[in-house]
Amino acid sequence: MGTDGSGRLRWLLRALPLVLLLLLSPAKSRAHEQLDRDRESLGLTPPLENQHEPRTTIHRSSESAWKVPNTYLVMFKESERQQMESIVHNLQSKATRRSLKFKVLHVFKDLFPGILMKSDKVSTLDLILNLRRVKFIEEDSFAFAQSLLLTPHRIIRHQNQIRSILWNLRRISPEWNQSHSFNHSIQMSLWEERDKPVEVYLLGTRIQPNHLEIKGRINISDLERGPEEEWQSTSAPRTQEVNCVGHGTHLAALVSGRIVGVAKDIKIHSLRVLNCQGKGTVSGIVMGLEFLWKKLVSNPSKRMVVLLPLVSGYSQSINDACKRLARAGAVLVAAAGNFQSNACAYSPASSPEVITVGAVDSQDQPFTQGPLGTNYGSCVDIFAPGKSIVSADKDCTICYVRKSGTAQAAAHVAGIAALMLTAQPNLTVAELRQRLIHYSIRNAINDTLFPEEERFKTPNLVAALPPSTQDTGGQLFCRTVWSEPWDFRLTHAAEAHCDPEEELLGCSSFSQSGKRQGEHVGILGNRRVCLAFGDSQVSAVARCCLLPRANCSVHTAAPALVGLKTYTHCPDPDQVLTGCSSHWEVENLGVFPHTTPKRGTNLPRRCAGHKEASVHASCCHAPGLQCTRKKYRPLSPLEKVTVSCDAGWTLTSCSAHPETSVILGAFPVDNTCVVKHQDPDETGKTSEEFVIVIAICCRIQPSGQA
Repeated sequence: MGTDGSGRLRWLLRALPLVLLLLLSPAKSRAHEQLDRDRESLGLTPPLENQHEPRTTIHRSSESAWKVPNTYLVMFKESERQQMESIVHNLQSKATRRSLKFKVLHVFKDLFPGILMKSDKVSTLDLILNLRRVKFIEEDSFAFAQSLLLTPHRIIRHQNQIRSILWNLRRISPEWNQSHSFNHSIQMSLWEERDKPVEVYLLGTRIQPNHLEIKGRINISDLERGPEEEWQSTSAPRTQEVNCVGHGTHLAALVSGRIVGVAKDIKIHSLRVLNCQGKGTVSGIVMGLEFLWKKLVSNPSKRMVVLLPLVSGYSQSINDACKRLARAGAVLVAAAGNFQSNACAYSPASSPEVITVGAVDSQDQPFTQGPLGTNYGSCVDIFAPGKSIVSADKDCTICYVRKSGTAQAAAHVAGIAALMLTAQPNLTVAELRQRLIHYSIRNAINDTLFPEEERFKTPNLVAALPPSTQDTGGQLFCRTVWSEPWDFRLTHAAEAHCDPEEELLGCSSFSQSGKRQGEHVGILGNRRVCLAFGDSQVSAVARCCLLPRANCSVHTAAPALVGLKTYTHCPDPDQVLTGCSSHWEVENLGVFPHTTPKRGTNLPRRCAGHKEASVHASCCHAPGLQCTRKKYRPLSPLEKVTVSCDAGWTLTSCSAHPETSVILGAFPVDNTCVVKHQDPDETGKTSEEFVIVIAICCRIQPSGQA
């Protein structure tokens, strides 16, 4: 994560081999060399693509049935952006001299430098891989709409009757819950600041623009990137109905419809990247994102919400494109996928810059329909209504139909995001995500339908429209970010990254096997990162917070080796302790007794750990920042111990002390610190090894108050 080669091992998830081929030149950019030195100084092995330079990677499709035959995306290094015409010309000249045939289908030079090419000759790939400027090659593959038709018949009812069956809007809107009705003028009065109109861009199928729900609010772009229909094809998963406009019409009305919409009167721009089968390609989606990039660059003040109601297998190209758009200010909302699987295996759902949405039904059960159902896991940010959702139908201008899927759930969140930006046009992408999490409905989902090992990584949050008065009162917003699944890791350490606008205040680790060696905050490039060490199953868990004008640093104490503990603290009197972590090199830590510090010790500013571990204190100074520690030591064996922050305080760090071999790890869940350890009956450990759980809770005190 965090480098140009992020996610190079993702295809191992489907047990498909990576093809590593040599480049001609061993040269690396200075930025990459510095990043490698940073990794070595932190005890990390360099990324695989830099260990034995020169070489690059061909990313194979994670789903062999989804592969587009003989078609490849070739991405070049950023330095080649202005040379794409020359590169294409030289490639064609070399291919002609070698009697190789290939066709350049598209040249990317706006979002990033690259080409889309078609060739059935392996020797053509060899030619391209021999260019020193190639970043990676990715097989083009198919993508699919994530919408399911629930009933085989249309609903045609009077529009006043439609309101009574819109359980989804009642679920996400506090104002609706209070009045049991939905009044257009009341809703729009909540969002009066409209100096910078917000527009939603929908990447999907065509739209029926004359439906009464959306008439006059749909702009059809001239972008057409859907592949030709293959009516006899068996490669498409059964995740969508076959029609040309039904998918897009249903979603557009959910976002902006007069009765069924979340954000009434918001303008929708339709970009067609899916065909009549609800089928698209990775390359077509990237072209759509490039189209949006050019619009955003031409008007940097434009507020744009991008709805991505589709998935492909994991795609580095799509994720890179999403990162660039998000960093430019676009809010991207994506379907998690309808495969009852880990969302991290799909794109754009796996992109850290995207708000990824899972689906629930009217009883807050995870959405399922036969063998299909909502995806889950650490790549999901939030859930929203996604089963039996009534919205506009394609067949007539007053027709409605029920559909289900994570596409419908994502449309709800896209509408909420559009309303939030309408009310507060200057919200950054990071601020919007944090507020979306803050105002969500917590602990409502019955997560027993998810695999046990994924339940605590999957957020138990249902999206809700913020109240009409959004006075946060100096609220400290924080969220939990897990590292990618171990299959995807670049180095032997797990890495969890915050958004560039967020501060990393706490770092912890977790491994289901218990074979871990702790964690600490390190610096990679110019960013702080949470690093976790141990076996292949270890995860890093970062606590990422919005803390404007913060001055943060990490202070480390080497292992004491003698005595009972290692201590470190915040030496700057203006800084407060926001997080503690510890890292050890030995395979198994011995137990040592808990001791009470000497009287007068400044506990709120000090971290303690095992004598054989280095201890790290994260310290920050920001206007009004106050922090306190809460700790708890169970009196009897417990598999899980929790400590929660008081009302008005926000959890910034979660750790266990002392660290022993029985600890599986610690991680934040909302405002609660959770520590899990192995069953003493299985390990044979004694009660002397019971842990002390330490939660650090912070708040922003308004200026002028004590």
